[in-house]
Amino acid sequence: MAELQGLQLKMNELKKHDAAVLAIVVDPTAKNAEVVEHLGLSYPILSDPELQTIDAYDLRHDDGERSIARSATFVIDKEGVVRWRDLTDNFRMRPHPETVVAAVADLSP
Repeated sequence: MAELQGLQLKMNELKKHDAAVLAIVVDPTAKNAEVVEHLGLSYPILSDPELQTIDAYDLRHDDGERSIARSATFVIDKEGVVRWRDLTDNFRMRPHPETVVAAVADLSP
């Protein structure tokens, strides 16, 4: 959850670069709404229970009980091209918000 809060703290910087933020998880919409409210996020957490988007980015991880998404962060340009990504098998390791802002800034004219 810290990465979600970290991105929220950088929203003004991201908006300066005309960036939009969203998260995608397998959790139900109602749970995502609770997280958004609890953390005070100004961006959505989308639900992908069928893992369609998660599979499109090859992020499925089966933990023995269920399928979840691997931890990943993407910067996608306005044409839908992935310009930067951070993938990890360790869900505790996420990029620092400053790193994400820098990747977004690199796309700005």
